[in-house]
Amino acid sequence: MKTFKSISLSLLLCVFLPAIGVEAADCPATQTARYTVTFDAVWSAQTHPQDFPNNPHFSGLVGGTHNDLAVIWEPGALASNGMESMAETGSKTALLAEVNTLINQGTAGAAISGPGIGTSPGSASIIVDATQDFPLVSIVTMIAPSPDWFVGVSGLELFDGNAWVDELVVDLQPYDSGTDSGTMYTSSNMNTVPAEPISEIIGYPFLNNGMVPPLGTFTFTRVYEDCLSLCVTDLVAGQTATFHVSRGTPGERAVILWGVSQGQWNFNGFGWNVAFEFAVPPQSVMSRIVGLGDFDQNGEYSVSVPVPAHLSGLAIKFQAAMRNTSPDPCMSNLLDTVIP
Repeated sequence: MKTFKSISLSLLLCVFLPAIGVEAADCPATQTARYTVTFDAVWSAQTHPQDFPNNPHFSGLVGGTHNDLAVIWEPGALASNGMESMAETGSKTALLAEVNTLINQGTAGAAISGPGIGTSPGSASIIVDATQDFPLVSIVTMIAPSPDWFVGVSGLELFDGNAWVDELVVDLQPYDSGTDSGTMYTSSNMNTVPAEPISEIIGYPFLNNGMVPPLGTFTFTRVYEDCLSLCVTDLVAGQTATFHVSRGTPGERAVILWGVSQGQWNFNGFGWNVAFEFAVPPQSVMSRIVGLGDFDQNGEYSVSVPVPAHLSGLAIKFQAAMRNTSPDPCMSNLLDTVIP
């Protein structure tokens, strides 16, 4: 008769394991991140009353993601032809061509082109995909009507401190592209020769009570395509691995399961109903529950689990899920890896 000490370590993966003071795993950041960029324009006769125009609007959003070797625009630098065209006419064509040139040169990742705002105040949104290779974003839009004025962000860092920014709100101040010498919203065209550097407008006609209020904001909000994020550190056969799940609902129950990466297996117990693509492997490598616990106030859950030595070299799928009465892909996250 077997004693408890002689039972295979694989049986330890069958039980519900509580989180026992495990530190959050050092999960590497994803290579890509998606953001919703919302442009909220507040520019109006109330915010900027000096000679406010009759038809306030903004041209289409335009720009790109890039690295620190590329500059689409920046204060103190001369405007490119594309920036001049955008700031004076609202056209995106030349600036998009410049971004595509940067892409071909390997210093930019993607061009950005989105809607404008037909009447200010108003709002417009676009989706921006950034990568760790191209984590900076530059986006502009013309203040219209105007000689050559615009708002935007230049080289904004979305990947900061080895982590993606979850949300960032940027106040938008007015800029002069330095290519037209007009001083009023409706000034006629007066080319500036030679062109002057791009500069922030700190005076007329944007002054209001001795200051220049922002014309609006850009809000960068990260979009998570999966509701949960699962990662594992120190995953080596015969050692103890740490599983970490984040973006859960505080106080909700979490479960982590594993199985060989072929076939299907359904787990429908204890109030759960989640489908997994797990094989029915040899008896010694059963699909099992490896951890069960509650998300903390930050929506995170960690558990340490011993990994049986006989799993070495196997391709294993790990699944994290929140308790749910019906299958919902938003409630689970899958990690597929080979155990060394």
